[in-house]
Amino acid sequence: MTLRRPAESRFVALRRLRMHYLDWPGEAPAVVLLHPNRTNARVWDFVVDASRRATRFIAPDQRGHGLSEYPEQGYELDDYVEDTIELFDALKLEKVVLVGAATGGNIALLIGSRVPERVAALVCADAGLSLDPSINARVQKEIKHAFRFPNLATAKAQMPFSALWSPAMRDHYARYSFKELPSGEVEWRYHVPGASHTEHRLEEDMWHRITVRCPTLILRGDRSAVFPPKNAAKLQGLIPGSETGEVADCDHRISQDQPQAFAARIDDFLARRLDRSS
Repeated sequence: MTLRRPAESRFVALRRLRMHYLDWPGEAPAVVLLHPNRTNARVWDFVVDASRRATRFIAPDQRGHGLSEYPEQGYELDDYVEDTIELFDALKLEKVVLVGAATGGNIALLIGSRVPERVAALVCADAGLSLDPSINARVQKEIKHAFRFPNLATAKAQMPFSALWSPAMRDHYARYSFKELPSGEVEWRYHVPGASHTEHRLEEDMWHRITVRCPTLILRGDRSAVFPPKNAAKLQGLIPGSETGEVADCDHRISQDQPQAFAARIDDFLARRLDRSS
């Protein structure tokens, strides 16, 4: 599949690491897209391609993921927050729209609470808030036992949360998410200890840290066990004027299960809540 709107692949030197990011040029304010734990910026390609906005989109590979640097330490949620704010500064982004999926949703909420003056609007999709320990245990098992594979075909068949992905999504994401080794084996492009540490942190209570006040859209996949309806309702209660909704035929990875529907929800929300107020 050829994307209508391909991204430019770029690198930037931050204070603590060299970060890779995808950049789709366009108008301000930029929409900054934050990916889930264990993934990379390529979860967003089809969402941006489906968007009808003329906005600039920026999707970083978080530390220890994708093509960014893999430091040995620094995998607390606050480390990702610091990196992202440094990215704003490095790219001279005075104000942004944040879209965070899964762990990226947690990070977006913390950024919106810490530097509210930098965030014009926020979309939080299926965040890992008070993650069920049984889900964490399953993810930890995948990190430990399903990181390296004999070949790409085997790896592609075992991608987590991928049951609802289209064949085009599977092929595209696998292309960018595995590294081929001299032995012919392939392994995921993420730092195992870092991803494991971050996943453990998702069980912790961070509700008291959420003080977002910008226009906010809270989405969940209608089949997701990671972000149950009670958590969506609790988050809505913490953010005045926020909206909630479900995306049909989605599990936890909304950006890959239903990228066109996700893009449409983002486009509609920003048109109503951001464009009309500017």
